[in-house]
Amino acid sequence: MRPILFIIFLLFIGHSEAQVQEIPDRIKSTFTGTWGYKTRFQTNTVVIWFEPGKDYASFKDIGSGEAPARTFQAQVKGKVLFIPAKQGINDEIELEIIKGKLNLRARRITWDNDGNVVQKGNVATTFFKRIADQH
Repeated sequence: MRPILFIIFLLFIGHSEAQVQEIPDRIKSTFTGTWGYKTRFQTNTVVIWFEPGKDYASFKDIGSGEAPARTFQAQVKGKVLFIPAKQGINDEIELEIIKGKLNLRARRITWDNDGNVVQKGNVATTFFKRIADQH
């Protein structure tokens, strides 16, 4: 009896797949595109897109083009995209669309030598306008 249960168990595992939470199309269409802002002294560009079968958004920070672009995975949390802080790489970032503009909220994180968060700074918000709909 045990070998039969073991075989059934193996067959069950072989056919099961991790369920990926489907991101609603309204979230995808709201965020997908190229976004930018321009001031007298600087410009900044970001691109957001969603790959089929993935449970995250891809966020590419092109910046002003002076430094290499960086790509991050943004988690979908309700109507907000969230990029957790990683020591030496990026600060904590939240992205939200309000009145047709991309609100990028960045919070500077201070780390200790052991990789623990020591302090979270104030939130700095940047407002981006949509430049193009498609990636």
